[in-house]
Amino acid sequence: MSNLAIRQLGPNDERAFRAGLKAWGGEERKWHTFVWTEGMTHEAPLRRLSDDFRGVNLETDRIPHTMLYGFLDGVIVGRCSVRHELNDFLRNFGGHLGYGVAPPFRRKGFGGQLFSAGRLHLKSLGVDRAFMTCGFDNFASRKMIEDAGGIFQDEVVDPSDQSLTRRYWVPL
Repeated sequence: MSNLAIRQLGPNDERAFRAGLKAWGGEERKWHTFVWTEGMTHEAPLRRLSDDFRGVNLETDRIPHTMLYGFLDGVIVGRCSVRHELNDFLRNFGGHLGYGVAPPFRRKGFGGQLFSAGRLHLKSLGVDRAFMTCGFDNFASRKMIEDAGGIFQDEVVDPSDQSLTRRYWVPL
C-alpha cells in the first residue's frame, strides 16, 4: 500500500483536480467536489474552499469544513470532507467525516488513509468524537468505522432515497 500525500488543494493542482473529476466516471460529482461547477476557473473553488475552511461567506445550509485530497504521484485518488461542526442535516445523514475513493483506486487502502487523516484533522479542531454515517449496504465503510471503534447508534431511513443509513459515534 502506498502512502498518500493528504492535503488541501492548491493553486498548482488544477490538472490533477480536473483529471480527478474524470476518474469518477458517471458517479455523482459530489464524491470529488462540493464547490466546483462546469466553467469555473480553478481559483474560484479554491476561494470557496478557503472560505469554507475559515467559516466565512457561508451559504445558509453550509458549515465550516476542510476538504482534504489524497494525492498519489500527483494524481488525486480520493477526498475527505471534515465538517468542523454539525448542522441539522449532518446530525442525521452526513456526520463529521465524508470520504470517497475514485473507482480506479478502490480496494487499495486509500479510503483508510483518508479516513485516518480526517479523524486527525477533526481531533486537531478540538472535537473528541466524530458522528459518522454510512449506507446499510456499504460494507467497506461500515467495517472501517467499526474497526476504528465506532459505536453503533441506530439505523434511519434517508428520506431523499428511502435507503437505510447506519449511524455511529467514533472516538478520536
